Amino acid sequence: MEDGFDIPVEIGGITQAYLLFEDVFIPKDRVFMCQEYKYSMNAIMNFIAPYRAAIGGCVAGQGDMMIGACVLMARANGLSEKTFKDKITQMIINNEITYGMGIAASVLGTKHPSGVWIPNQLISNVNKVQVATLPYETKRLAQEIAGGIAETGCLPSCKDINDPKYGDLLKKYLKANCSGETRVKIARLLEWLTIGAGVPGCMHGGGSPDSARLMINAKTDINKYIDLVKRLIDVKEEF
Repeated sequence: MEDGFDIPVEIGGITQAYLLFEDVFIPKDRVFMCQEYKYSMNAIMNFIAPYRAAIGGCVAGQGDMMIGACVLMARANGLSEKTFKDKITQMIINNEITYGMGIAASVLGTKHPSGVWIPNQLISNVNKVQVATLPYETKRLAQEIAGGIAETGCLPSCKDINDPKYGDLLKKYLKANCSGETRVKIARLLEWLTIGAGVPGCMHGGGSPDSARLMINAKTDINKYIDLVKRLIDVKEEF
């Protein structure tokens, strides 16, 4: 490719590709909707429900990596993870909330006439809102446990660490409770997970949280909650 776009992926961070369609002929048998506006909402909802259920597991997987990495980082820095017990516990809670809600949305879903399983719309959208909140707290806690080596963005590059002239000196002074090279590997992973390419996707992946809130309101019958209370306290009066 030209204009410098042939840079290898391993050098960059996030890489995405756009597939552009311009003045393209689409055969009639490949057109699935044509001015059938009344089905638009169902088509969108049937897409976002599986996505917003699954994304809870996606961010929980990253969270598991953050827990393991920040515990290793604490040990590498010469500290016991017991010092950060409450923070690590909160990270685990954050992970299990989104993971558990994703499972719940899937289990409580329904089978579409086509045979496709559609997760519960309400719970999957609630999960999306949590995904736009909890992982950021998990990342903040990971940064706090890891210390400045992983969070400030001041860590030397891999090229510097392995430089024949001063690489050994960097490894020497980065050494703590483990070798300098191992400490750098852990710190770099945490940097990626908390301020690098591991961050995007939580807020707007699968749609924005405000759009999920709209769906939550649309899928919630407030009168159901009112009727529960009225039956409990035996109130028949309408007001």
